[in-house]
Amino acid sequence: MIEITNEQIERVNAILSGIRNGSGRVFANAINRALSTVQSKSGDTIREVYNIKKSDITGRQIVKRASSSDLAGGIEFAGTVIPLIKFRVSPSEPKRKTVSASVLKAEAGKRLAEAYVADLGVYGVGVFERMTRKRESSMQLFGPSIAHMAENTNVLEKMEIVAQEKLNERIDHEIMRILNGYGG
Repeated sequence: MIEITNEQIERVNAILSGIRNGSGRVFANAINRALSTVQSKSGDTIREVYNIKKSDITGRQIVKRASSSDLAGGIEFAGTVIPLIKFRVSPSEPKRKTVSASVLKAEAGKRLAEAYVADLGVYGVGVFERMTRKRESSMQLFGPSIAHMAENTNVLEKMEIVAQEKLNERIDHEIMRILNGYGG
């Protein structure tokens, strides 16, 4: 959660006192720029904590933009679970070895005794686990979704810091834009 302090509000109101809805426009524009920064940097922030390639981070980011009349804005992450093979898995191609997987960068690979890596045609290459002794009882293993990765406390804290820094930086810039006749 990013915050606008009372000092920032008072300062903007004092500077833009003669401009109709000037402070609302400043804060809405600054919030929206902070949201777009979080949106673009979220993949890198997630990759700092998780063993996943940027190209494998799939999902949607639903952005609620702020307006001068409603300064609430936010980003919601949505998407399905990601196959375990997209994270750090050893071996990463079909072989007859014990499989180990690591989803978080801070953790060592965990051995998955009953798992195997296979190319099952329709499903592609993946990490599978046999549920019973029957051959057809294999089930693919998955890691977390993009939404779950974004909810990780480390990821969330880093994204909040980035957003707060960008918001603080943009407030002065937006004041200058409005004073110069730009920024609606």
